[in-house]
Amino acid sequence: MSIEKILERVPPHNAEAEAAVLGSMMIDSRATAIAIEELDAQDFYVGRHATLFTELKKLFNRVENLDEVIVRNELKKAGKLDDVGGPDALARLVNDTGSAASVESYCKIVREFAIQRELISAAGRILMCTQDPEGRDTHELVDHAEKLVYDISDNRTHNDAASMTDILSVIGQQAEAAYLARQEGKEIESPALPTRYDDLDRLMSGGLWPGELIILAGRPSMGKTTFAINIARNVACPMVPDFERRRRPVAIFSLEMPKEQVAKNIVCAQAQVSGYKMRNYSFSEDEYNEVVAASRVLQTAPIHIDDTSGITVEQLRARCRRLKHRHHIGLVVVDYLQLMSPSAGSKRGNRQEEVSEISRGLKGIARELNVPMIVLSQLNRSMEKRDNDDKRPALSDLRDSGAIEQDADVVIMLYREEYYDIEKNKENINHGEALVQKNRNGGVGSAKLTFIKDQLRFESYFPDQPSGGT
Repeated sequence: MSIEKILERVPPHNAEAEAAVLGSMMIDSRATAIAIEELDAQDFYVGRHATLFTELKKLFNRVENLDEVIVRNELKKAGKLDDVGGPDALARLVNDTGSAASVESYCKIVREFAIQRELISAAGRILMCTQDPEGRDTHELVDHAEKLVYDISDNRTHNDAASMTDILSVIGQQAEAAYLARQEGKEIESPALPTRYDDLDRLMSGGLWPGELIILAGRPSMGKTTFAINIARNVACPMVPDFERRRRPVAIFSLEMPKEQVAKNIVCAQAQVSGYKMRNYSFSEDEYNEVVAASRVLQTAPIHIDDTSGITVEQLRARCRRLKHRHHIGLVVVDYLQLMSPSAGSKRGNRQEEVSEISRGLKGIARELNVPMIVLSQLNRSMEKRDNDDKRPALSDLRDSGAIEQDADVVIMLYREEYYDIEKNKENINHGEALVQKNRNGGVGSAKLTFIKDQLRFESYFPDQPSGGT
């Protein structure tokens, strides 16, 4: 059957289930509370049913126990009795329902038919915009179509409050399993993704935790992109025993650097060859063999790179959802926040307001997908104007908005002494620090790093490592 014929059919609905919901609401106040939580007026296909649901919802806020007599009297006073079919219609709803015990089942039926109608409506809109794209290219059309479908899912998500009993039951089971595993000498699997930087993982209670927004900040050329890419490589291609089981797919959104250069940098760090030589392909025979070997390893690494410039939060959310569904991504990296664009149709205020909106959106994506999200951010120049020699950044140095600090679960600031005075700090030329300045669920402090600049690589700290040349 053609799409045109499908769209001409009577939309799917179940008038009996709608009537049963309304009858239940006038029999038992508990059923009214359930129906109001589960449904909206637009979920009802029959017009008078939608009107009655709206009026019952209003009455429930004023009258503790609804019954047929009270509802009929209130609707008559409001001049809405005829709109719902009159007194006889109310009586039939109550008499035909009999019991409110199955209200949840009735609500489920009504909701499922409503979703089917929304999907049909979305299909119609997709068909219309495809036939008349109004200047949009195919990528924009696909994004628009995905948004229409995903919006249906978003609007149908009910995040019910959980009881303390249920929460503690789950925590207790997890604690018992961990205790017994430890007693038996077994490895305890953590939901956190190790960064493979030992000091940093200790500070962060094991690594990057699902649902957390991790801000990685630093001045330009401090090495934050290199550090973030190194973490992504360590997650997707960990050089540890049983690495196939431990690897996790990673999505990298590079708003500043083309995907080819991101890939080159990853290969460079993996092969431990000079970034300059990688850029120009000027390898020795041994270096070339190292690059080939590294490329073979990375070809199977579950790393996905998107280099769309000026991406909005909505576009990022849609693409992350797609990657989560198709590839089960376990980590998202965004480089970097200040290059993102505000949402289409949002009020254009000052830059701080735009960054605040973007920051809140990123936090929402991390929680929705339940994956850690590393977002790079620039710092302002305030630390460079300080009179003392210590240029270590503070939370107040985050650029553009205090909302970044507020929304972040973790704030890590990258610092290298040589950045400010290479002659004065030539003995520490390969030293770096990851300063954990905020950690909502863990400790703060400094994690020492070794920076091998020419190979675009950070390692866990080890002293007296030469930085190498180009």
